[in-house]
Formats: sequence, structure tokens, C-alpha cells
Amino acid sequence: MENIKIPKSNNKRALILVDIQKGFLKKWEKPLISNLKKLLAQELYDLYVEVTFHAEKGSLWDKQTNWTFPYEPTVPEVLDLLKGKNVIKIIKETRSAFKGNVNLFSVLQKNKIKEVHVVGMDSSDCVFATAQEAFDLGFYTYVIEECTGASQGEKIHKNAIAILRCLGLTNHT
Repeated sequence: MENIKIPKSNNKRALILVDIQKGFLKKWEKPLISNLKKLLAQELYDLYVEVTFHAEKGSLWDKQTNWTFPYEPTVPEVLDLLKGKNVIKIIKETRSAFKGNVNLFSVLQKNKIKEVHVVGMDSSDCVFATAQEAFDLGFYTYVIEECTGASQGEKIHKNAIAILRCLGLTNHT
């Protein structure tokens, strides 16, 4: 079993798991969960951040895009992988994990985290926004390509990864 490429570092690190919910996974479920298992067997993190999304009727999502997404928990297979780990749970109604019901920036600072790895759904949306904001807030930031996907399809995913690579924000840049 080949390891997932992870930048070498002595920094305290957090893994941010974004929107790994049934409604987003579609065809990505099997490879994403398989690669997450591999990553979590290979790497230890100082903090794990489990992030879930919802957009209710009457939300800005509904008003502007005519789209809603009722609350769903993180899929059980991922929750099983996080058992016994130092996990912070965040629920959000927007793209970035930094805009949820917990002040993620403060939590990362309190835990002396200097580097974040971002995984989950969607590489073109919430993963992208979380990575951009993490970098803007001063964290070394890497989207772990093998552990992301886009519910909008492979082409959107590849384009998002290409942009993130160009920005130096993946484990393959």
C-alpha cells in the first residue's frame, strides 16, 4: 500500500474534514473513505476538525441559488475513524469551516496549530474556501488531493485541484 504524499514538517497539525456527508459523496464515497483510512493510518494529527454543512429553506442558499441541503451528520465510516481522537465538531451554513458555530481560528491558535490539512467535499467549493481562508489566516495549508472530491463531477474536481495546485495549496505542489 503506497503512502499518501504529505509535506514533511515539524509543525503542530490539524486535519479539517469538510462536509463528508452522504448527500455530497455520490460516486466519491468509496475512494474518499478508502483514502481517508489510509491517511489516518499513516499520519497522526494534533487536532481533528469534523465539519458539517446545511442550508435550510429561507437561507441565503435557498434565496440566491434555489438550493437547500438539510442537516446530515458526517458518514458513520468517517466517525468511526475519528473515535478516540482529539475532535472538534463544527456545523456551518456557508462555505468555509472558519465560519461555523465554533471559532475555528481561536481553536487552532489555542492548540498551537501551525499547519492544516483539508480533506472532504467539495474541492471546488467548501474545501476550496476553507483552504483559502486557512492560508489567509496564516496557516501552512495543504488540501490532500487523494481525500477530496466534487459532487459536481470529475471535471469540476480536476479544475479545482489545478487551481489549488497553482496556488501552492495541495500536497502535490
